[in-house]
Amino acid sequence: MKRTLLVTFMLLFAGIVVFAQQAGASSLPSSAQTKQDAQQAVTEAKTNASQFESTLNDIRTRITSNNDAATYKRLKIQIDTLEGKIKNAQANIQAEINQGHSVSASMVEQIQQLLDQHKTAIAEMEAFLAK
Repeated sequence: MKRTLLVTFMLLFAGIVVFAQQAGASSLPSSAQTKQDAQQAVTEAKTNASQFESTLNDIRTRITSNNDAATYKRLKIQIDTLEGKIKNAQANIQAEINQGHSVSASMVEQIQQLLDQHKTAIAEMEAFLAK
């Protein structure tokens, strides 16, 4: 029994010594080490900030490109549609004239309205190009 108690105390003492050595080893780093760690953190943060800025600029460019593409597509469809309507209206009037029928003023006015819309769409496309 005495031996068991002696072995237990020796193991407990050895454990305390090992723990004390480990606690001493995990003491705070020196000021120079802390400053070196801080410098590394600043360098890494600056690198990340540069990458974030570059990514943000890329996102902005892509958003602008998408908006420009959507605007162009909308205007192009509008212009093409108006041109098709104008050609059809002119062809109808030409057919009426060729058949010897009279053409109403409203048919001519319809072409004029389509031409005005076409000019407005062209002006909008030019304003888009000027941006």
